[in-house]
Amino acid sequence: MTNSYTNYTIQAWDLSDISASNSHLFRDGVSGTARPEGMTFTISSSAVVKDVVVCDNDKYFNDGDLSQDLNNSVRLDNQNYTSSDGRITPEYSYVVRPLGSTNPADNITIYVFEMDGNDSAGIVSNAPLVAGTTYQVIKTDSTHPSVAYADLAKYVISPDGIVEGTAGNDYIDVNYTGDPQGDRIDNNDAVLAGQAPNDDIVRAGAGNDTVKAGLGNDTVYGEAGDDTLYGEAGNDYLDGGIGNDKLYGGDGNDTLIGGDGDDTLDGGTGDDYLDGGIGNDKLYGGDGNDTLIGGDGNDTLDGGTGNDYLDGGAGNDNLYGGDGNDVLKGGAGTNYLSGGNGDDTFIGGAGADTFNGGTGQDNIDYSASGAGVNVNLSTGAMSGGDAANDRIESGIDGVIGSNYDDTLIGFDAQGTHPSDTFSNQFWGNGGNDTIQGGGGDDFIDGGADNDYLHGGAGNDIIYGGSGNDTIIGGAGADKLYGGDDRDTFTFGAGEGIGDVVDGGAGGDDHDVLDLRGSVTAGGSLSIHYTGADSNGNGQNGYVNYFDADGNLTGKLDFTEIEEVVPCFTPGTAVATPRGERLVEELKVGDRIITRDNGIQQIRWLGHKTLDYGQLSRATHMKPVLIRQGSLGNGLPERDMLVSPNHRMLVANDRTALYFDEHEVLVSAKHLVNNKGVQSVDALGVTYIHFMFDQHEVVLANGTWTESFQPGDYTLAGIGNAQRGEIYDLFPELRTPQGLGEYTAARRTLKRHEAALLTR
Repeated sequence: MTNSYTNYTIQAWDLSDISASNSHLFRDGVSGTARPEGMTFTISSSAVVKDVVVCDNDKYFNDGDLSQDLNNSVRLDNQNYTSSDGRITPEYSYVVRPLGSTNPADNITIYVFEMDGNDSAGIVSNAPLVAGTTYQVIKTDSTHPSVAYADLAKYVISPDGIVEGTAGNDYIDVNYTGDPQGDRIDNNDAVLAGQAPNDDIVRAGAGNDTVKAGLGNDTVYGEAGDDTLYGEAGNDYLDGGIGNDKLYGGDGNDTLIGGDGDDTLDGGTGDDYLDGGIGNDKLYGGDGNDTLIGGDGNDTLDGGTGNDYLDGGAGNDNLYGGDGNDVLKGGAGTNYLSGGNGDDTFIGGAGADTFNGGTGQDNIDYSASGAGVNVNLSTGAMSGGDAANDRIESGIDGVIGSNYDDTLIGFDAQGTHPSDTFSNQFWGNGGNDTIQGGGGDDFIDGGADNDYLHGGAGNDIIYGGSGNDTIIGGAGADKLYGGDDRDTFTFGAGEGIGDVVDGGAGGDDHDVLDLRGSVTAGGSLSIHYTGADSNGNGQNGYVNYFDADGNLTGKLDFTEIEEVVPCFTPGTAVATPRGERLVEELKVGDRIITRDNGIQQIRWLGHKTLDYGQLSRATHMKPVLIRQGSLGNGLPERDMLVSPNHRMLVANDRTALYFDEHEVLVSAKHLVNNKGVQSVDALGVTYIHFMFDQHEVVLANGTWTESFQPGDYTLAGIGNAQRGEIYDLFPELRTPQGLGEYTAARRTLKRHEAALLTR
């Protein structure tokens, strides 16, 4: 009669989880150690029993049975065993009880079994042993034991929520059953707090493992070896550990950690976080808004689609943003950064970096630079700070400067990429920056400190920020914001039309609207104030521009402006033997060309300044603007601004007809009805006077006008100190007779007489 073979599962404790007081207690051999009484052993508190399948033709687990073979794969005593390893037999047995117990009822018989080759591997018992407990040997039970399989202890093993691999090359998926506690992938057996039923934790162990985590939000540790980990569905956490690993996030918002080694990380779909760690890694973000960190080594990062953040870390890295609005940070080393499609931001950092913006509005960020940077997008020249040794391959449209003195220059209309027509964007940050936008509709923000900002052509938006800034909108309809402190807005010919200017009210507030040069050839402007600004120290208003025929061509709107400098200041040009000089540059003793008496020296020179409040209260002192050509025969040759009582020489047919005089003097205020002569509002004005030994007619801005003539009215209009100076120079003027002898160089017309010249 032939007995049939049956598989019996015995539950064994691994000798590698047991520590003995004597190394010979579980020695290899057929009889154990001599006189084991009193020796102890402890089962590790983290140990669990392992299922060992024995194929046998009888019901007894006994020594010497040639028909008892291992029939599964199991790791015992730090070795991997399979069904090909042959016999498994109990070689000796001990009677033990928990240390400290004296009750014979606590006695347990343990059986030390060996694998083929007499290698002790584990123990089984006739009653359950408890992990974390120390047992003491009472005696040797047998050196040739035999025990019925039915009499061996059975354990109810509860899953611990962790699927464990072995030290070998494991393939762990939904079919894997090698976990000691019976945990499996997607078995609805998650036991840890906060886990959904199929949220698995996998520790693959040593070896080159493959893990497919399946459904749920899984956590997978590849540990040692060259592992391949698949997160598959759910928001997974994959950690490759040591070795050259391949991690695939799959669907969901995954976290992939490469660890040591040259790893490949692929986030798949979802918003993923990828960290290559140490080594030369390849990171692919895939779909979604991903974060890719290269870490140490020479890495390649590809964000894929979505708005991604790429940081190469240390080493010489290649970063590709792909589609979307990406941020690419090169870090230290020589890096290549390519933005692809979308509006990208590049952070080069230290090292020699190459930038390719691709399509979209792409900017380089040097805000972390330890020194000022110089970037010319038109020529590609780069120097200073973190920009040193950097190179623009194509497609860069703007720059974020450092907190130091930067020079940033834009391109003209067309971007540096063949299909890129976006405009410049510049942020100066701190430092005294020079920024020039070039062509296109540019955005410029000077940031803190004293900046020079020029928009160039196009409809630009410029913010001065804090500090004393110079802002030039250039051609186009610009929006100019001075921000805090003392800002100056200047314009070229025709450049003010369509602009909106806001001087700002914060800080040391005194903003200047400098309109010199803003009028086109033959044209003119008029300034109109609509009310006080927000803090009462300046004005809001607008400027109308006219062509040579007096037609309105456009206007400029302004707010929060403390001083308007019209186009006809800072001064009138006076003829001298050495050419024209600005009136404010003259001094006593200078030689001036006069109409009647040749070259004369200035004996006295003074000035009177009126602010906006004074002009508002004394409107009769508002300056008069005399436009080019408004006096006839192209005179004056240039616009000029004079006080209302300043007299101009007029010589024409009407003066001879009405007054029998070839030349007469007319106060500027009496000429206001003439075309091209107007009284103007101003936030402030300075009137400059110079005086000779007698009243003279001098050449200013190409036309003849008077020098200062003292009289009761004019002397009363100047300050006491200046009046005292005149009296010291000309003591005879203290008396009415002396004043009368300082006669006018020409007849002066009264208002009604001057009106005859304006009919």
